[in-house]
Amino acid sequence: MRVLLVYPRFPQSFWSFERALALVNRKAFLPPLGLITVASILPQEWDFHLVDCNLREVTDEEWQWADLVILSAMIVQKEDFNEKVQTAKSYGKPVAVGGPYPTALYEQARATGADYLILDEGEITLPKFVEAWERGETSGEFRAEEKPDVTQTPIPRYDLLDLDAYDNMSAQFSRGCPFQCEFCDIIVLYGRKPRTKNPSQLIAELERLYELGWRRSIFIVDDNFIGNKRNVKLLLKELKEWMAEKDYPFTLNTEASVDLAQDPELMNLMVEANFNSVFLGIETPDEESLTLTKKHQNTRDPLSDSVKTIMNHGLRVTAGFIIGFDGEKAGAGDRIIQFVENTSITLAMFSMLQALPDTGLWHRLNKEGRLLDDNANINQTTLMNFTPTRPVEEIADEYIRAFWELYDPQNYLDRAYNQFLQIGEPPHNRKSRKLGWTTIRAMLLIFWRQGVVRKTRWRFWQYLFHIYRAKPKLVGDYLSLCALGEHFLSYRELVRDNIKAQLEEYLNVKASQQEATADQPELATSVSSERS
Repeated sequence: MRVLLVYPRFPQSFWSFERALALVNRKAFLPPLGLITVASILPQEWDFHLVDCNLREVTDEEWQWADLVILSAMIVQKEDFNEKVQTAKSYGKPVAVGGPYPTALYEQARATGADYLILDEGEITLPKFVEAWERGETSGEFRAEEKPDVTQTPIPRYDLLDLDAYDNMSAQFSRGCPFQCEFCDIIVLYGRKPRTKNPSQLIAELERLYELGWRRSIFIVDDNFIGNKRNVKLLLKELKEWMAEKDYPFTLNTEASVDLAQDPELMNLMVEANFNSVFLGIETPDEESLTLTKKHQNTRDPLSDSVKTIMNHGLRVTAGFIIGFDGEKAGAGDRIIQFVENTSITLAMFSMLQALPDTGLWHRLNKEGRLLDDNANINQTTLMNFTPTRPVEEIADEYIRAFWELYDPQNYLDRAYNQFLQIGEPPHNRKSRKLGWTTIRAMLLIFWRQGVVRKTRWRFWQYLFHIYRAKPKLVGDYLSLCALGEHFLSYRELVRDNIKAQLEEYLNVKASQQEATADQPELATSVSSERS
């Protein structure tokens, strides 16, 4: 049984980092963890071949080779997902699809012509598919009535990946989140009861990556790593021992809720286990908007104090921000800029609010007749898909100006410098690793572009030397963050141009609708006169 696993392309996004990845000869930021987990759940006597289309396209020989094609995708990948399904069908291959996009919008997935819809979580639905396949069924839809026990999930097939192509590797400890944010689809897909693996499971996955030679960063992809604090502390106590025994082969980063700042023991354990950064969903400094969208966990303590507390413990904070909440007052973009600058969050992912399928926000807006398109697309280049409570052109203007200012090269560099001055250094020491030519080349390019060519050159050297003296353990991470800044030089232009183009189209459609509405009374009068 020959199975071709295909991962569709992502469009350019906040996290794609093309220009930064090119510095170190890598092609993608993260691998398709979902697909290699699928490969670990399916019968191991099957023959698997994986193609990540973010690295390269599927060849004619690979399409011909397959007995079955399996695709997984997020909503943002839907365009290439649809194309790849059609290509597989053109080769006469049966196609099975799953993942967040087909699960959330299964009618769209069915419309592509896919033969098998393997929805929800694969630990339950993949065995159902295998049984149907072995019975000779040529199509089917497979759903789960409950959430799986992830302690039974096998080690992902990391051996299927081209490890050298990726900047970070992925692993997962938990699924689900205990909170109820109105706009978030995580609780829709994975539930509000966080389910965790056993500590030994995750350590076995890290051990497998270690055996395969991986020695760089690993992103723990949990949407809220600390959703089950008791279990995550049990993990971290074992993980810090494993890390010390292996001389800290990986740096780890993850996503967490802002209440992390209320638990010093948890922050210390994360740092001891070699976590060096955490992504927080801050969304907005406006407390009224947070309350309306049911993100109550962000209103319990001053957000800026929470960010600084986490950084002082040794975790660099990256964060997500959103503009366009209901009841939002004018100037929201400026307030986000002020918050980001005051807290020195270097990587601030900023987006316009989207109503995602089946979320509380989606249902509320649909009931109110304000939903314009159920094809939400979480990307920074996408206009909101509903009618907001203030003029959309006002929101878009604030968004463009704020994104442009946040990623001005000087503003970015200032935040990086100030952030690293606040971050506590890790308590452990590890042997210095030899610098390869790829790393040396990347450093030289950064020194040339930011330290010679760009207007930031004097400040660049001043900051670098000060970080080297003040935080010697962090200078490598600091330079990596400087390198990521290369991505935003072009990306902020893409954000500006795409939002402006979509806004113009939106306003033209709106004007046409208003004209048509205005013409209706005249049309009615004309028809009445003719009848008379």
